[in-house]
Amino acid sequence: MKCYTVNGEGIDHLRCEDRDDPSPPGLGEALVGVGAVSLNYRDLMVADGRYSGRMDRRIVACSDMAGVVLAVGRGVEGIEPGDRVLNAPFRRWPAGLLRSDWARTFVGGGGVDGVLAEKVVYPAESLVKVPAHLSMQEGSTLTIAGLTAWAALVTHGQTKPGEWVLLHGTGGVSLWAAQIAKTLGARVILSSSSSDKAKQVKERLGIDHTIDYRDPEWPGQVRELTGGYGADVVVEVGGGAMVGQSIEACAYGGRVGVIGVLGGAQATISAVKMIAHQVTVRGIFMESAAQLRAFAGAVESSGMRPWVDRVFPFEEVARAYGHLFSGDHMGKVVIDLSFNR
Repeated sequence: MKCYTVNGEGIDHLRCEDRDDPSPPGLGEALVGVGAVSLNYRDLMVADGRYSGRMDRRIVACSDMAGVVLAVGRGVEGIEPGDRVLNAPFRRWPAGLLRSDWARTFVGGGGVDGVLAEKVVYPAESLVKVPAHLSMQEGSTLTIAGLTAWAALVTHGQTKPGEWVLLHGTGGVSLWAAQIAKTLGARVILSSSSSDKAKQVKERLGIDHTIDYRDPEWPGQVRELTGGYGADVVVEVGGGAMVGQSIEACAYGGRVGVIGVLGGAQATISAVKMIAHQVTVRGIFMESAAQLRAFAGAVESSGMRPWVDRVFPFEEVARAYGHLFSGDHMGKVVIDLSFNR
């Protein structure tokens, strides 16, 4: 079978390889013919060594896929050949809080093979059925981008109708978060450095307000837009200095889900403001298969659809990576393996 591998030496070292087909699925496993793979910023970090350094062996790239079950092993219940499924980001994290041994099963990095291949064998308990109204390409975006947004807003953010949600940027996580927040009945403020992108999101997703995060006074703008109240929930993808600013923009009892380090890994925050406003800051490192199943159910019942920016064929994976790296995208970049369906 064909697959794409990385070694931590850069996008230029992305390689298409021929490898043996996976072994037949064993106890509790399923063989999946991959139909689509979506890219995340993490995939760029893995490729250029910023995530887990240079690797001793090349690993199959990427963590998010949707495909068709081709065969199941002994003891598998709930899925069968012909089902359309997507994968949880960890081979093993069934439910509850993440454990250290489960953390080492995060696919597509840290030495663990990912899913950018024609076929993969995956634990059946970590596969979730694709919502019926979504295409394979759309379904592939739920694994990290959608689940991370769900974790920040629902699992840990406990967003309630009428609350104010603050989002940053127009990447896959933020655009999923905008849809989830509106479905929950929340009010949404989106910060972006592009007035054109902000306008498109406001018109398409019906968010309430947009601001420019390049303005150092943007936390004050959040308070002004909320009538002096502040944001109840923040999905913090920037990292760096923006963490402190997001805390400053919070209402009393605000919840900040820190999920990204686009602006840097180090942050300076005001402990006084955290204490005075009783702000909770929580790191979001994806979520369990149980929460992915809950999220997929919410997507199906609500009719939500992801914002897919562009789809590349399997032969143009390098171009897909380059497009994500350029930062010109809005929403998700997807690789299509339509020949495999």
